[in-house]
Amino acid sequence: MRRKVILLIGILFIGFVFQSKATVDAVDQESNDYYLIHYNGEEQEILVSEDVVLKLTGWTDESKTSADAEVHYTESLKNITMNVTDKVSKVETISYRLVASNTYKVEILKNSEKDNQTTDTEKLNTDETNQLVQSQSEAPIPSINYNSFVGGIGWQEVVSNGQTSGIAGSNLKAIKVSLDQAPYTGDVIYSTYDQSQGWANLLTDDQVSETTEETNEIEAIKIDLSGEIANYYDVYYRVLTKDFGWLGWTKNGMKAGSENYLNFIEAIEVVLVAEGGVAPGSTDRSFVSGPSIVYSSHVQSYGWMDEMKDGQMSGTKGESKRLEAININLQDSPYSGGLVYSTHVKDYGWLNEVTNGEMAGTLGESKRMEAIKINLTGEMANHYDIYYRVHAQNFGWLGWAQNGMKAGTEGLSKRIEAIEVVLVEKDGPAPGSMVQPYVTTPSAVYSSHVQSYGWMSEVIDGQMSGTKGQSKRLEAVKISLKDGQYAGDIVYSTHVQGYGWLNEVQNGDVSGTNGESKRMEAIKIELRGEIANHYDVYYRVHAQNFGWLGWARNGAKAGTAGLSKRLEAIEVILIKKGKAAPGSMNLPYISSPSIVYSSHVQSYGWMDEMKNGQMSGTKGESKRLEAIKINLQDGLYSGGLVYSTHVQGYGWLNEVKPGEVSGTNGESKRMEAIKIALTGDIANYYDVYYRVHAQNFGWMGWARNGMKAGTQGLSKRIEAVEIKLVSKGKGDHVSQLEAFKRAPTVFLDPGHGGRDPGAVAGGYNEKDLNLPVSKKVKSLLVARGYTVHMSRENDTYLSLYERAEMANELELDIFVSIHANSTGTASTSVHGVESFYYRVNPDHPPKINHTMHDDPDRMTKSVVLTNLVHDSMLRNTGAYNRRLDGQAFAVLRETVVPATLIEMGYINNSSDRQKLITNSYQDKLAKSIADGIDDYFEIY
Repeated sequence: MRRKVILLIGILFIGFVFQSKATVDAVDQESNDYYLIHYNGEEQEILVSEDVVLKLTGWTDESKTSADAEVHYTESLKNITMNVTDKVSKVETISYRLVASNTYKVEILKNSEKDNQTTDTEKLNTDETNQLVQSQSEAPIPSINYNSFVGGIGWQEVVSNGQTSGIAGSNLKAIKVSLDQAPYTGDVIYSTYDQSQGWANLLTDDQVSETTEETNEIEAIKIDLSGEIANYYDVYYRVLTKDFGWLGWTKNGMKAGSENYLNFIEAIEVVLVAEGGVAPGSTDRSFVSGPSIVYSSHVQSYGWMDEMKDGQMSGTKGESKRLEAININLQDSPYSGGLVYSTHVKDYGWLNEVTNGEMAGTLGESKRMEAIKINLTGEMANHYDIYYRVHAQNFGWLGWAQNGMKAGTEGLSKRIEAIEVVLVEKDGPAPGSMVQPYVTTPSAVYSSHVQSYGWMSEVIDGQMSGTKGQSKRLEAVKISLKDGQYAGDIVYSTHVQGYGWLNEVQNGDVSGTNGESKRMEAIKIELRGEIANHYDVYYRVHAQNFGWLGWARNGAKAGTAGLSKRLEAIEVILIKKGKAAPGSMNLPYISSPSIVYSSHVQSYGWMDEMKNGQMSGTKGESKRLEAIKINLQDGLYSGGLVYSTHVQGYGWLNEVKPGEVSGTNGESKRMEAIKIALTGDIANYYDVYYRVHAQNFGWMGWARNGMKAGTQGLSKRIEAVEIKLVSKGKGDHVSQLEAFKRAPTVFLDPGHGGRDPGAVAGGYNEKDLNLPVSKKVKSLLVARGYTVHMSRENDTYLSLYERAEMANELELDIFVSIHANSTGTASTSVHGVESFYYRVNPDHPPKINHTMHDDPDRMTKSVVLTNLVHDSMLRNTGAYNRRLDGQAFAVLRETVVPATLIEMGYINNSSDRQKLITNSYQDKLAKSIADGIDDYFEIY
């Protein structure tokens, strides 16, 4: 609220204020004038008239609501009491109004009968400040200005004189306050409070209290005036808080807001009021405070640290220092009761509880504190919750624990490095996340329902639940997780007599039956969520006639199926990821294995599942298979299978695992071939056999264990498939030639190209001779049923290694590089045909073909291929036999299949060149190369 202030400039005071006597112009007792006395509690005198002196001797008591005084007449003295009041009072013949002040001052003011009768104290204050008798001079009006920084929004506009700064629902993070147009010298000073930092240092005149960078929000504030202006004005302020709403007005450095509640300020109002004037509103409950929790920790090498309170950190971070002991106490508790606490200490475990300020932990033993429990007792526990969290080695700050919960770690040999403790009103919000306040090694806890006994007592971590040697069936089971630092669930399903596999349940739910006399025959248990990234769950069962079977893990089946055998006992344990199993994993589950499969057929879609050698697909309908899914069911052995299909336009697809789709859907692409292989333990006991019904071929021969079945390069669809498991080594003989038909696949490499012309002579570039011959070879081979790939089919540059890499990415039989030769001079008499195969040269080691470059079979076949093509060229062209030799040329060295490089003639020999540039001679060369390739595939 703004007040217009008319100041007495000239003769309001006739002199300075002295303790002995102050002289003030006498009030005309017949007029409406009165004395406004700003009283500071010291002995003062006022000359009322020549015959009357008013002497104030001091405050009646500490409340400063009245003052003792004496009225001195010429021949007598009368003791009186003068009350601090909002109205003009009269004692004896003296009219006055007394206000409490830090300094002494007397003013003579006009008083109207109407004003004296008003009960509006604010109007009276305004009259007093506006009706100064001695002068009516206008003076500057002081203003208090302020703006706040709102979290997530930023600095608000500057407001003044009782306006609101801030936003309801958003927390203030910083504030600035300043004075403007003050008629007196002096400053505004202020300080803010947050629970983590306490009260900040005093600031003045537009300095920033708190910081916009910190995560802390303002919870309380104090504002005061200093200097001359404090003698004439009070500063009032009030705050809006998250839970308490608008609190009452307070003034002159008193606290506004709250402590120990984490109840942040959302808005603030500040106003100047003439000293002793009435507050702008209610002053009830301007500040809320509660009990405090005070604590000190004993830190490695530092000893006892300074006391901290109400959520402040005690200890260290980033120094790898252990907490060794702690004492905790309550302060300013409004209720009876106290607290108890206990620490978990290295080698000792949980120590006995101590109370209110006693030490928990050890001294002089170099023992780390690892965990703590704190709880309130008595009436305090009915009104407050106690929260606490610890900074633990390797984990950092854990979640908040509450009311006796464990906080820290156990069984992990991790030190506590720091702690925070805070009180919160009962059922109020936690000071932060309560996720994972305590970390320890997780356990599996389980109980089984046993025939005639019912539910057995819970056991833990590998202990047996059930019976042995009593022929008692397990009928149901409950499993849960206990403790642990990771979130997640334990999920399980049982195979029950007459029902088969039941739906999954989790975390302590019952799986099985009760009261139906049904035996459990098998079980699957699995971890899910974050814990599954860190732990494996192992379990094994004691089965009728078999005894203890091997350990199963992570959802694998344990027990029997199809054998009518009861489970009699079970053991479950969690093992850290990557650690050894608790025992043999051999044979955890007994059942005859099955192979189950379904094919996606043109126009029909997915067919019904077939198993164990049944046909999936069609015959006589000319329908292509487009995709397939294969899976294993049951069986004695662990393991799985992988499979891949050769698809029109794509070739061999990547292997997939059990139940995944191999092939295409919605693309009208035919499957042309398939490979299937068993993996893991089952591959030691079974072979997988499969055959396909192929377009034009009908049923082809059986393939086995990863062999190819079907066709490749012949554009023939698979129409049906059969798959079966056969005991290891017991199946019929198989032939790859009968199970799989493939067009021979050749890679032709026209040498040079693009910016690499190769040899140049007589106006011709080698690259322009290599390409047309290569294209003629391709046409001949394709016409003969070959699949042909080329490194280039136009004038394109490829490096030697790019050519080899391109070839190695394909499924090829041979590689043929076609070149023309040159001696490097303008002309030469050297002429004839040269051909080369790969010969190892230590001076030219492989760069991308380390494993196959010197493979004996590849090298042998390369020599045969080179000889056959070379002989065919000599035979068909009549060219001179220049030589046939081994070299470590890059394309020969870096390809993984048998390879040859041929030189068709010398471009810088005029005779050879004239032949090489003619279409008829190129036809002869092309036929010679194609015939040599034919000869090679007659052998291989």
